[in-house]
Amino acid sequence: MGGEKEQWFGPGETARRLGVTTKALRVYEREGLVVPHRAESRWRLYGPTQIARLHQIIVLRDLGLPLKSIKNLVGSHSRLRDILRLQRETLESQQDKIRRAIVLVEVAQRQLYEGRDLSLDELVILTKETLVQQSTDKKKFLARFEAVIAEQDPTGQAGRTFDGIKKDYGDDAHKAALKAMMAEASRLKEAGDVNSEAAKEFVRRIRSRTAGIRHSTPKAEQEQIRNAYAKTLAEAQARSEPLSFDPAVLEFIQQVAAGMKERGELD
Repeated sequence: MGGEKEQWFGPGETARRLGVTTKALRVYEREGLVVPHRAESRWRLYGPTQIARLHQIIVLRDLGLPLKSIKNLVGSHSRLRDILRLQRETLESQQDKIRRAIVLVEVAQRQLYEGRDLSLDELVILTKETLVQQSTDKKKFLARFEAVIAEQDPTGQAGRTFDGIKKDYGDDAHKAALKAMMAEASRLKEAGDVNSEAAKEFVRRIRSRTAGIRHSTPKAEQEQIRNAYAKTLAEAQARSEPLSFDPAVLEFIQQVAAGMKERGELD
């Protein structure tokens, strides 16, 4: 079973070390996601190859992907590198929120120790800012989104295209502009008029900003990315996960654009 330094574990020890149940290991085996080694006694054993595969599975499960999707993603070392990158980004995105939450809790503790009650506003802020819900994190949603893109496009071209988009539009200036535009889109959605001049002018600006992407990206890849987004969003909503953005706002803008296309106001 390999060299002397190679370690092998039974199901119980493997489950304990990885923080899962032996039942989960059996499910992963039944679904063809991992194949344990069989000793002469037919006892299941897990070595480095199986442990590496289980790591990928567990990370992708934590990102919210179903087993069917995971089956299309796990396997190669290049996939493991991608998965480790997604995991790192997801964990890093939690750090700042956790640090802020700890500071808020410490401030509240000091205030109570000093005999001062927390105001209603302080309680609201404490509740909102100290509930660490991984599912609401933007980077976690993005990680799932990227994983679905990879699942739906085995060639990897759509994923590389999306990486290029993130690189071109991921600097602070673009992020600030996007945040301002989302706030504007939210106000337009609250007004509720899909035929307003303000809403149509907003769509024109959006299309102007994204013209480079549309012209340089093949339509097939654009469609794959849109479908991956729709699937990621649907899965998050099916699990009743609170999101860091309002899907209804994006749906409103899509309705505005669709109406403009029908009237011949857009190319």
